[in-house]
Amino acid sequence: MLLMWFLLLIKREVPELNTKPTQLYFHLVAEFITGIMLIIGGVGLIMNQFWGEVLFFIAIGMAIYSTINAAGFYGQLKDWPMFITLLMFTFISLTITILIVLIEFQVL
Repeated sequence: MLLMWFLLLIKREVPELNTKPTQLYFHLVAEFITGIMLIIGGVGLIMNQFWGEVLFFIAIGMAIYSTINAAGFYGQLKDWPMFITLLMFTFISLTITILIVLIEFQVL
C-alpha cells in the first residue's frame, strides 16, 4: 500500500492531486496510517504481543475498508485487473482475519 502510493506519486500518476487535492491529501493520510499500522501490528502479531494483536485487528479493518473502497473506484473506471486484485486482497484479508479469530478463541 505504501509502496504503491509512493510510486504513483513519484510517477505523477495521480490526477486527483490537481483536481481534488484536499480530498486526496486526507485519503493519503488515511492510507499511510493504515499501511504503517499494518506493518507495526503485523510485527507485534508475529512477536506474539498483545498490543500487536489489537493493532493488527484495527489495521486490517482499515485495510479491508480501503480495498473495498478502492475496488469501487477501479470498477467505475472499468480497470478490471486492479478491481479483481483488490477484491482478492479483500477476500484474503477477511479469510486470514477469520482464521486468526478462530484460532485465538480455540475454535480451530
